[in-house]
Amino acid sequence: MSIGTVHLLYGLAGSGKSTLARELCANGAGVRFTLDEWMLRLHPELSIEDPAYGEHAAVVRDLIWSPAAQVLATGADAVLDWNSWSVERRAWVRERAQDAGADVVLHVLTTGIEEATSRAAAREAAGATFAHRITREGNEHLASLLQPPSADEGLEIIRH
Repeated sequence: MSIGTVHLLYGLAGSGKSTLARELCANGAGVRFTLDEWMLRLHPELSIEDPAYGEHAAVVRDLIWSPAAQVLATGADAVLDWNSWSVERRAWVRERAQDAGADVVLHVLTTGIEEATSRAAAREAAGATFAHRITREGNEHLASLLQPPSADEGLEIIRH
Protein backbone atom coordinates (compact mmCIF):
# COMPACT_ATOMS: atom_id res chain seq x y z
CA MET A 1 0.00 0.00 0.00
CA SER A 2 1.27 3.48 -0.78
CA ILE A 3 1.75 6.18 1.83
CA GLY A 4 -0.18 9.45 1.58
CA THR A 5 1.34 12.90 1.24
CA VAL A 6 1.56 15.55 3.96
CA HIS A 7 0.33 18.97 2.85
CA LEU A 8 1.55 22.06 4.71
CA LEU A 9 0.27 25.62 4.36
CA TYR A 10 2.11 28.94 4.53
CA GLY A 11 0.65 32.44 4.38
CA LEU A 12 -1.03 35.28 6.20
CA ALA A 13 -4.19 34.88 8.23
CA GLY A 14 -7.06 35.16 5.75
CA SER A 15 -4.84 34.21 2.78
CA GLY A 16 -6.92 31.13 1.99
CA LYS A 17 -5.08 28.38 3.85
CA SER A 18 -8.20 26.69 5.24
CA THR A 19 -10.06 27.13 1.96
CA LEU A 20 -7.21 25.39 0.13
CA ALA A 21 -7.07 22.70 2.83
CA ARG A 22 -10.76 21.93 2.25
CA GLU A 23 -10.17 21.83 -1.52
CA LEU A 24 -7.27 19.38 -1.08
CA CYS A 25 -9.63 17.06 0.79
CA ALA A 26 -12.74 17.58 -1.35
CA ASN A 27 -12.23 14.48 -3.49
CA GLY A 28 -11.96 12.22 -0.45
CA ALA A 29 -8.23 11.58 -0.87
CA GLY A 30 -7.23 13.49 2.25
CA VAL A 31 -8.11 14.36 5.82
CA ARG A 32 -7.85 17.92 7.11
CA PHE A 33 -6.50 18.65 10.60
CA THR A 34 -7.26 22.28 11.50
CA LEU A 35 -5.24 23.55 14.46
CA ASP A 36 -7.55 26.53 15.11
CA GLU A 37 -10.53 24.22 15.44
CA TRP A 38 -8.72 21.91 17.86
CA MET A 39 -7.39 24.86 19.88
CA LEU A 40 -10.76 26.61 20.10
CA ARG A 41 -12.40 23.37 21.23
CA LEU A 42 -9.69 22.35 23.70
CA HIS A 43 -8.71 25.83 24.94
CA PRO A 44 -11.59 28.24 24.25
CA GLU A 45 -10.26 30.58 26.94
CA LEU A 46 -7.06 31.33 24.96
CA SER A 47 -6.74 33.97 22.27
CA ILE A 48 -3.87 33.85 19.81
CA GLU A 49 -2.36 36.85 21.63
CA ASP A 50 -2.21 34.94 24.94
CA PRO A 51 1.40 34.10 25.91
CA ALA A 52 0.33 30.52 26.73
CA TYR A 53 -1.18 29.97 23.28
CA GLY A 54 2.05 28.91 21.57
CA GLU A 55 2.91 26.31 24.21
CA HIS A 56 -0.60 24.83 24.08
CA ALA A 57 -0.60 24.87 20.28
CA ALA A 58 2.67 22.90 20.21
CA VAL A 59 1.07 20.22 22.40
CA VAL A 60 -2.01 20.11 20.16
CA ARG A 61 0.09 19.87 16.97
CA ASP A 62 1.86 16.90 18.52
CA LEU A 63 -1.51 15.40 19.46
CA ILE A 64 -2.77 15.90 15.90
CA TRP A 65 0.26 14.14 14.41
CA SER A 66 -0.79 10.73 15.78
CA PRO A 67 -4.06 10.46 13.79
CA ALA A 68 -2.42 12.23 10.83
CA ALA A 69 0.27 9.52 10.69
CA GLN A 70 -2.46 6.88 10.80
CA VAL A 71 -4.21 8.60 7.88
CA LEU A 72 -0.96 8.58 5.89
CA ALA A 73 -0.54 4.86 6.53
CA THR A 74 -3.90 4.22 4.84
CA GLY A 75 -2.62 5.90 1.68
CA ALA A 76 -4.69 9.06 2.18
CA ASP A 77 -3.18 12.53 2.42
CA ALA A 78 -2.90 14.45 5.69
CA VAL A 79 -3.57 18.16 5.28
CA LEU A 80 -2.14 20.03 8.26
CA ASP A 81 -4.24 23.18 8.29
CA TRP A 82 -2.02 25.46 10.29
CA ASN A 83 0.57 28.00 9.32
CA SER A 84 3.97 26.47 8.65
CA TRP A 85 5.51 29.93 8.80
CA SER A 86 8.94 28.97 10.14
CA VAL A 87 11.77 26.71 9.06
CA GLU A 88 11.52 25.03 12.47
CA ARG A 89 7.82 24.21 12.09
CA ARG A 90 8.36 22.80 8.61
CA ALA A 91 11.32 20.71 9.81
CA TRP A 92 9.21 19.29 12.66
CA VAL A 93 6.68 17.96 10.15
CA ARG A 94 9.27 16.89 7.58
CA GLU A 95 11.08 14.72 10.15
CA ARG A 96 7.86 12.99 11.18
CA ALA A 97 6.76 12.57 7.58
CA GLN A 98 10.10 11.00 6.68
CA ASP A 99 9.70 8.55 9.56
CA ALA A 100 6.29 7.64 8.11
CA GLY A 101 7.69 7.36 4.56
CA ALA A 102 5.59 10.28 3.33
CA ASP A 103 6.45 13.15 1.01
CA VAL A 104 5.73 16.74 2.07
CA VAL A 105 4.24 19.48 -0.09
CA LEU A 106 4.27 23.09 1.11
CA HIS A 107 1.52 25.28 -0.35
CA VAL A 108 2.61 28.93 -0.27
CA LEU A 109 -0.31 31.36 -0.41
CA THR A 110 0.81 34.76 -1.68
CA THR A 111 -2.21 36.88 -0.74
CA GLY A 112 -1.18 40.38 0.43
CA ILE A 113 -1.91 41.93 3.82
CA GLU A 114 -4.83 44.10 2.67
CA GLU A 115 -6.74 41.30 0.96
CA ALA A 116 -5.95 38.70 3.62
CA THR A 117 -7.08 41.00 6.44
CA SER A 118 -10.24 41.87 4.51
CA ARG A 119 -11.02 38.19 3.99
CA ALA A 120 -10.46 37.48 7.70
CA ALA A 121 -12.83 40.32 8.64
CA ALA A 122 -15.46 38.99 6.22
CA ARG A 123 -15.06 35.52 7.69
CA GLU A 124 -15.61 36.91 11.18
CA ALA A 125 -18.61 39.01 10.07
CA ALA A 126 -20.15 35.90 8.52
CA GLY A 127 -19.96 34.19 11.92
CA ALA A 128 -17.35 31.60 11.04
CA THR A 129 -16.81 29.13 13.82
CA PHE A 130 -13.38 27.96 14.89
CA ALA A 131 -11.55 30.97 13.47
CA HIS A 132 -9.57 33.52 15.45
CA ARG A 133 -10.18 37.26 15.16
CA ILE A 134 -7.52 38.78 12.91
CA THR A 135 -6.52 42.43 12.66
CA ARG A 136 -4.27 44.22 10.21
CA GLU A 137 -1.74 44.70 13.03
CA GLY A 138 -1.84 40.96 13.70
CA ASN A 139 -1.22 40.20 10.04
CA GLU A 140 1.60 42.75 9.91
CA HIS A 141 3.18 41.03 12.91
CA LEU A 142 2.75 37.63 11.23
CA ALA A 143 4.30 38.99 8.02
CA SER A 144 7.37 40.00 10.05
CA LEU A 145 7.69 36.42 11.33
CA LEU A 146 7.19 34.56 8.03
CA GLN A 147 10.35 32.70 7.02
CA PRO A 148 10.20 32.08 3.27
CA PRO A 149 10.77 28.45 2.34
CA SER A 150 13.75 27.34 0.31
CA ALA A 151 14.43 24.31 -1.86
CA ASP A 152 17.08 23.05 0.56
CA GLU A 153 14.36 22.29 3.15
CA GLY A 154 13.51 19.13 1.22
CA LEU A 155 9.90 20.04 0.51
CA GLU A 156 7.99 20.30 -2.73
CA ILE A 157 6.86 23.94 -2.89
CA ILE A 158 3.72 25.03 -4.74
CA ARG A 159 2.85 28.73 -4.96
CA HIS A 160 -0.80 29.82 -5.10
